[in-house]
Amino acid sequence: MINRTLTAALICFMLFVSAFFLAGEASIYFNATAFLVVTSGTLGAGLLSSGPGRLKKALGFASRAYRQDHGREKKLIDTLMSLGHLHRRHGIISPGSVKEIYPVASKGLELVKDGYSEAEIREIMGSDAQAHCRSRQELEKIFRNMATYAPSFGVAGSVIGLVGLLMGIEETSLILKNVPVTLISTLYGIVLANFLLLPVAEKMRQEKEKEIREREMVMCAMINMQRGTDFLKLQRMLNSMASEPELRVEDSGAFRRINSSIRNEGMKARVEGQ
Repeated sequence: MINRTLTAALICFMLFVSAFFLAGEASIYFNATAFLVVTSGTLGAGLLSSGPGRLKKALGFASRAYRQDHGREKKLIDTLMSLGHLHRRHGIISPGSVKEIYPVASKGLELVKDGYSEAEIREIMGSDAQAHCRSRQELEKIFRNMATYAPSFGVAGSVIGLVGLLMGIEETSLILKNVPVTLISTLYGIVLANFLLLPVAEKMRQEKEKEIREREMVMCAMINMQRGTDFLKLQRMLNSMASEPELRVEDSGAFRRINSSIRNEGMKARVEGQ
């Protein structure tokens, strides 16, 4: 499904392109040579600086940033409250129940289950969060680096066009052929950097901050599970970490709803434990 952000960006891009048609002679703004020089040069520089493997990971992370559900933070809070309640009331820790949805929470539950202390949980999960943050920063940096490469290759395309102009100084047909390359290459480099690469890098940064905040929520929940914190205190703590007020789980029926939803899970976990 196409994200609303992408839909809005596509509309804006179409309005941007329509300005070329309003200016007249729109065909002059579409030049295959200039496009090839800028895109291939930028992509090649990106591959040389990061390698195909990391570039593929960066593309995957960028794609994920635009696919994420806005309400996932609220779902995480609700899930962590459920896990905390299940542990406090029934003494059950079930890492497998959230392994597919929240792998970080599953790893945290393993630490609690294995009897790690609060300081050890904080140290292990904190180190893991720092490593994850550095990894995401490196992927974001790939797009920011490519954004610096694109205008340079636009200038390179302009140089190619100027060389063509000099070669055809006495032939009008060659001059007319190379003038668009000289001017349009710079335009393509600027548009590629500022309309695509830098905005995607910024979206990746926002997604990285969301992931770090979610890891902090998981660590908070695991520490308080280890302490035996009650449901309402855990709810307040997790809600205080929500990025937006509407993502908090504050309805008065949350306790009853969660208690009802986890009853069957608790029975299953007990059976599995036996």
